[in-house]
Amino acid sequence: MDMHIAPTTVREIAGEFRRHKPYGYASVGGLFDPATVLQVAREVESNLALYPQEADIYASYRKHRLSELDAMPEHARAFVAGLNASPFLRVLSTITGIDNLRPDPELRGGGIHAIGRGGYLKLHTDFNWHRGLSMYRRLNLLVYLNEGWQDAWHGNIELWSADARERIFSLSPRIGHALLFETNDISYHGHPDPLACPEGVFRKSIALYYYTPTRPASDLRFGKSEMTNFVARPTEKFETDRVRWLRQRLRLGAKRLAYALRRSRRD
Repeated sequence: MDMHIAPTTVREIAGEFRRHKPYGYASVGGLFDPATVLQVAREVESNLALYPQEADIYASYRKHRLSELDAMPEHARAFVAGLNASPFLRVLSTITGIDNLRPDPELRGGGIHAIGRGGYLKLHTDFNWHRGLSMYRRLNLLVYLNEGWQDAWHGNIELWSADARERIFSLSPRIGHALLFETNDISYHGHPDPLACPEGVFRKSIALYYYTPTRPASDLRFGKSEMTNFVARPTEKFETDRVRWLRQRLRLGAKRLAYALRRSRRD
């Protein structure tokens, strides 16, 4: 992937990313060559049958994901490899101020995502610890691949406040749009409304995550967590699969308490 990104573009995105609170985020579509993204999008579209569907749960519905780099179509594979290469990691560090960023060769949870009509991904924060890498997850990068996407179909990526009570940002998943944001225990995000696109149309993206060996303790509420923390918006309830939801809440509550006790003993 071509890494000749104009320094002025990087500076502008860095300013946007660093001024946002309570966690950094920025629209970063300007980092990518539109012709390359279009080529990847059309290749991803023509290979939809390759992407396995995840099990439906109360907070994730009709989601397909391909996380094996070698199984990806040619141009998508090259694009992902470029986003995980050292030149692009340096760009991300310049934007975010986070040094020593590392890619995930396993693409755990990442890769190509595709969600069909009626599908959704409820608000959540992501796992913050990758056991296989022994590193902390610090950044999410989402690149959207949807030609002709219509606003009436829903599907905007939403960022929410630290208490998950207020939406603070929304971005259409139209082709060429992209979002970079910090991954921590307060960076709630998702596209929680069911997609209204026609049957056979999918909301497609490439998702990549970046890691560091250490991170500030203030970023964490659960300690090292490998769980996804789904939450309901103020106006909704999780009506299905309530046993799984309640089990998750209990496990996260226990982790939060244990981490707070460990920190209090250290202090």
